Amino acid sequence: MPSRTRLAAATLSATAAALPASVIASTYVVHPGDTLSAIAMRHGTSVSALAEANHLADPNLIRIGQLLTIPDSKLGTPAYISSAEDGETCTVVHGDTLISIARRYGLDLTALARNNGLNVNAPLHAGAVLQVPGRIARVNALLLHVANQVGVDPRLVKAVAWMESGWQQGVVSPTGAIGLMQVEPYTGEWVSRYLAGRTLNLRVAADNVLAGALLLHHLLGVHEGDVAAALIAYYQGDASIARHGLHDDTRRYQTLITDLMNRD
Repeated sequence: MPSRTRLAAATLSATAAALPASVIASTYVVHPGDTLSAIAMRHGTSVSALAEANHLADPNLIRIGQLLTIPDSKLGTPAYISSAEDGETCTVVHGDTLISIARRYGLDLTALARNNGLNVNAPLHAGAVLQVPGRIARVNALLLHVANQVGVDPRLVKAVAWMESGWQQGVVSPTGAIGLMQVEPYTGEWVSRYLAGRTLNLRVAADNVLAGALLLHHLLGVHEGDVAAALIAYYQGDASIARHGLHDDTRRYQTLITDLMNRD
């Protein structure tokens, strides 16, 4: 289990209630290999919202070439996330294309092009700055999807991700913890081997969230569903707690996340 004595990056001052982020309505043509859940995550919406907007009786039945309406959606974004944060920029470097950037951010190519007033085949020049739409909504969709997949309360996963990284996948702590869920590499290896059944790449957002959610699920099981105990173990590690007792910042971490969950 990880042992960390750092304060989480986010603070209560960053959690003031605000209007949830929303996603600009658009359309999407289904490609081979697409699933409704993957389309939902790429566009920052939910499977149920997609199914309702497109009158799909069975969300598992979509066909190649089908035109889907991507609805505006608040996705249950927590009140502590400000809509002002729902935006991101990307500076083009040599060799970048719209499709490579879309894949990097997990976006639909047409959504990225439309957001920047570009043709999907437009060449990009190094140094150009692109607007990446709906980061908060997309991260929220990913956290919701993985939490439900693993069987952990989405409010818990979202609050942990906010405290750990401010919902930023690119964050790396001084101790080497990586990504949205701030998972230490050695913890990621343990989760990969014993909980995931495959190697997880902590630098990929989906794998990072999965690692954190699986660890939370494991700790909830170890502590018989006690969320406070699981949070304490997630932050400091059971081995460290047994040796040194609870650190003051561990108690504060647990209190802050509990508060965030109540604000959701």
